[in-house]
Amino acid sequence: MVTKTESILDLYKEKPKGLFDFLSEVFSSSGATSFIYNSKAHFIISLYIKEQSGYAHFELICSDIPKNVASRGTIQSILDMGVKLGIYNKLAYPNDKRVKLYNLSKTASSEIDRFFKIFLDLSKTSNKKI
Repeated sequence: MVTKTESILDLYKEKPKGLFDFLSEVFSSSGATSFIYNSKAHFIISLYIKEQSGYAHFELICSDIPKNVASRGTIQSILDMGVKLGIYNKLAYPNDKRVKLYNLSKTASSEIDRFFKIFLDLSKTSNKKI
């Protein structure tokens, strides 16, 4: 015999995965690319590098990212740690070796593409319900 409590729990388990569930899972993950989701600064810096056709230099990143998101020191720390973890690649600019360019690793770039594909799909699905 099924009790009311069991049937309610069964409904809860069968709940379709929504936007909240997806974002909660992504921002609390501990996978290889979870560094991208550590904070809004990590996420915005990663998106910014991706948007710059994969190559952005430090001064450009600092000038375009709002100061209330991350200071120059925070940006530098995130970039340095990202390079150590293999999230970002650091390259020398061909014409001026002092200028360092940053791009996303293939894994990180794929992760951002995956994030937005799922995010947009879930957004479209949730908008149809309204």
